[in-house]
Amino acid sequence: MRDTLLRLLSDDERNMLYDMMEDDDEDSSYCAKIILLKDKGYTVPEIRRATNHHDINIRKWIHRFNEKGIEGITSKLHKHRSIKLTVEIERKIVEIASKNPREGYGLPFSTWSLRVLAGYVSKELNLVDSISHTEIRNILLKHGIKYHSQSKITLGTSTDPQYDLKKRGLKN
Repeated sequence: MRDTLLRLLSDDERNMLYDMMEDDDEDSSYCAKIILLKDKGYTVPEIRRATNHHDINIRKWIHRFNEKGIEGITSKLHKHRSIKLTVEIERKIVEIASKNPREGYGLPFSTWSLRVLAGYVSKELNLVDSISHTEIRNILLKHGIKYHSQSKITLGTSTDPQYDLKKRGLKN
């Protein structure tokens, strides 16, 4: 397959991309990283290995950048006005995040991701009209709940004696 081409970047765009990499917005940060790696001459497969993102998504962000510049890769989710959360709503979010989704809510998974939790409290429970994963993260941090760098909230360990083997893919 032919490699995806990136148009020439201006110095201003390059500086903005470096600034975006340090931003809290995970989506814009990883898009900026993709564009900067491509600018340095990396191929799509090399970018995939460096970022652990699928080739289709990498190409999509390069094409969007080529067409619309920085505006094409910035997250549209953050262009809404901030919602006001009551203490009661924050407590409910913390309560939900503190329970195992499988045991507490009958869901088919045992760990929350920030995005799934955001979707659950807005779409399933209708606690809020909308909430971003970043707002969820800030609420949890405010209440002392830590999450892994992969945005997973882990609660305890599995009671399955073969859990560690299965998790590492060593047991079917």
